[in-house]
Amino acid sequence: MARPLRIEYPGAFYHVMNRGQRQEPIVLDRRDREHFVSDLGRLSGRFHVLIHGYCLMANHYHLILETPEGNLSRAVQWLNVAYAAYYNRRHQCSGHVFQGRFKSLLVDATTYLEALSRYLHLNPVRAGLVSRAWDYEWSSCRCFVGHEPVPPWLEVSRILGGFSARKKAAQRRYAAYLSEADVSDPLAEAVASSVLGNQAFLHWVKDTFLSARPADPEIPELKRIRPGPSVAAIISAVAKAWQVDAEQILTPGRKRNHARDVAIYVCREMSGLPCRELGRRFGGISGAAITLQHDRLAQRMAKDPALTEAVTQIRTELARK
Repeated sequence: MARPLRIEYPGAFYHVMNRGQRQEPIVLDRRDREHFVSDLGRLSGRFHVLIHGYCLMANHYHLILETPEGNLSRAVQWLNVAYAAYYNRRHQCSGHVFQGRFKSLLVDATTYLEALSRYLHLNPVRAGLVSRAWDYEWSSCRCFVGHEPVPPWLEVSRILGGFSARKKAAQRRYAAYLSEADVSDPLAEAVASSVLGNQAFLHWVKDTFLSARPADPEIPELKRIRPGPSVAAIISAVAKAWQVDAEQILTPGRKRNHARDVAIYVCREMSGLPCRELGRRFGGISGAAITLQHDRLAQRMAKDPALTEAVTQIRTELARK
């Protein structure tokens, strides 16, 4: 089984998410929800982890964590095991409560922390559970907008401080920030599902933590996040294989533009660029559109061995250069 890429160091920020086994519920009633939130407080105290936000849904959870001691894996593994033990004991069941290893995204807090907080708190709105984020009881949002007291283990000052130095004003402005109509998904800009940050942050992570790290076939993200072929090189290789002009690949709107679909897929897999940047290169489409096109081609490849072979050959040639 593939292992996720973990980049841990003191002072790092993360978005952490885990789902229930087979996407089944991880909480069944109020008592379960209260216990999970209580475990967050224990997590903070036991591992000296700063919790900058949480959202507990029926079958998954989201956290924003800061690790002054660089101990993300130990902390989150403890949370999952502790809660699973409680859940199995209370509901008289056995086995895994959570779906394998948790997902973690290293975050450039100076650039993305506010956007990530908004994304996390809007989960219940996107799910249709509430119309306003602060109406959902099982997230930290109510604490951020001043509707509930802030527990001692929840850190709100770092994020709210970006809105105003005055507490009440910061709470009002944060609520307005949550209510903006056009809200993008910051996770779509992550590189290799592992790092979310600007180019300077990404280069720093690569140089500091990944440049000397040996390749590991069990960690596919490690290969994806290393410097890969340029977009221009990928487009040139695809244009040659499909015998089309590069301009045809870069221009959106054409129907059945298979060369463009392949180029987007290979760029998403190999270039290491965020989806938003790839969207800009491919005619100004969104990062979400890049992900959608990538996933569609992956589905086609699963049913078309000839297409899979052609794409594999392009990737192999690019990897050799």
